[in-house]
Amino acid sequence: MLGKLPRQNLHYLVKRYGPIVSLRLGSIPTIVVSSPQAAQLFLKTHDLVFAGRPKIQASEFMSYGSKGMAFTPYGSYWRTVRKWCTFHLLSTSKVEYFAPTRKEHLGYLVESVKKAAAAGQTVDLSRKISEFIEDITCQIIFGRAKDDRLNLGHIFDKVMRLHGLFNISDFMPYLAPLDIQGIGRKLKGWSKLMDMVLEKIIDEHVQAIDPEGRNPHRDFVDVMVSMLNQPMNPQDEDQPYIIHH
Repeated sequence: MLGKLPRQNLHYLVKRYGPIVSLRLGSIPTIVVSSPQAAQLFLKTHDLVFAGRPKIQASEFMSYGSKGMAFTPYGSYWRTVRKWCTFHLLSTSKVEYFAPTRKEHLGYLVESVKKAAAAGQTVDLSRKISEFIEDITCQIIFGRAKDDRLNLGHIFDKVMRLHGLFNISDFMPYLAPLDIQGIGRKLKGWSKLMDMVLEKIIDEHVQAIDPEGRNPHRDFVDVMVSMLNQPMNPQDEDQPYIIHH
């Protein structure tokens, strides 16, 4: 009923019924919020009530059972992971520390576009910007420039595409074992490949630590490795989990 252009048909439903519309996608109750005022109520005024995450097959396979910060349910684990990420990756000091790295890679991007323009060549800006983001991410998180042996960009591109597919298993969970579209099989395959790459990166960081526990580099992976055996705030009680779309 949503057709080939669901965003347009949702727009027509909103025009007919108002800025908050209740639907059922398969067996999953879904709320469509489409005005700034309504979005503020959900995302700011009552954000804790709607801070849960839906269980989707992609996050189960690609995020180690929905352990990633973007997919894990609201609770003590999510708060701890968010605190780690905010403090060790997104704090003001960390953002300023990596400013030269961002400036350097941005300079490479601009220079490459200038050269292509001077030569009258066509430039795929989407690909250029994607490579720019990948280079910066690798430098900040892994402590080194992009490594063609790991081919992270290709893996992440495939993973994001799989996340964006309409997966019947997410909306009719009882059909998930049948894997009608074959998406589950693809998710398992790419999950194994991504896991191998991440294990390789972690092993290299662990081996770089000298016998006294010192590391000449201090990127985000190093910080996470040093915190592997720390407790996840056992005194912090979980909040109720509310699923929403």
